[in-house]
Amino acid sequence: MSESRIAVFEEMVKDNPDEVMVWYGLASEYSKLSRWSDAANALKNVIRRNPDYPAAYQMLGTALMNLQDADEARRVWTAGIAAATRTGDWKAAQHMERLLAESASENQSDFCA
Repeated sequence: MSESRIAVFEEMVKDNPDEVMVWYGLASEYSKLSRWSDAANALKNVIRRNPDYPAAYQMLGTALMNLQDADEARRVWTAGIAAATRTGDWKAAQHMERLLAESASENQSDFCA
């Protein structure tokens, strides 16, 4: 099902390349199939077009963690917290703060092992 939805979103992106919701929908479908690199690229398009879209930062950080790029994921979540603060989305800010803390503790446990 997601492959056919991806095809629809890819067509919509061609027709509406500046529409952030289309890019976000495409990223969501890629994520469902663990196509993390494709999801990350789509989410970067969301943020480029709307830097105040906290959900895109959340999902991009997750995609980057799945791509084994923890440092970039933490940088993205930090930027996402700033975006969430600007937009008043305290719930997204809290979620990304928790993701940051969890990623830091995982990194420390790897360091100590």
